[in-house]
Amino acid sequence: MRKKLIQLIVGIASLIAVLVNHSAISVGAEEAASKLLLGIHITELYGRVPDQNLEMPVQGVTKSQVADTWHAPREGDRLHEGQDIFAKRGTPVISATDGYIVRIGENHLGGHTVSVIGAGGRIYYYAHLDAYANLAVGDYVTPQTVLGYVGNTGNATGGPTHLHFGVYASGGALNPLPLLVDRFEEKNQPLKHDGGMKNR
Repeated sequence: MRKKLIQLIVGIASLIAVLVNHSAISVGAEEAASKLLLGIHITELYGRVPDQNLEMPVQGVTKSQVADTWHAPREGDRLHEGQDIFAKRGTPVISATDGYIVRIGENHLGGHTVSVIGAGGRIYYYAHLDAYANLAVGDYVTPQTVLGYVGNTGNATGGPTHLHFGVYASGGALNPLPLLVDRFEEKNQPLKHDGGMKNR
């Protein structure tokens, strides 16, 4: 009899815990489902041919305005693994390709950064942002999606505002400049602003 009473109490306590924590359990399940779905999307991207043309990721800048900074010497015997695209603070930074956001965060070198995975599993890295657009990890982006805004965060603090744009494949960094093309949309299509900026 005592054993049945204990089982009943444990059962009622469990039911109360589920009812009280329903929203937390629901949020946890939703997060797990979102991560699983992102993993499926990423797997699909790996099966596609990598983009051979990338749209200019800074609004109002043309390819001819970009000075080639690939493999320029950097502090600490390292080489620059990307292109610096100079623009005024707050200029929209736009995804160069279709893909999914896999990281939004800060690091010592890049400051405020966004990473997008695209076809072939390539990672597109946007760094030194002044602010982020209102996006989240797992969001699908297109070449009309604003990711953030040009700044000089990270190791660019105090220097001219610019976007550091990097492209990474399984074999390492690739020079983005030969892949960049001018945006046709500059004159023809509005960008997809998300309703605001976020500082994280």
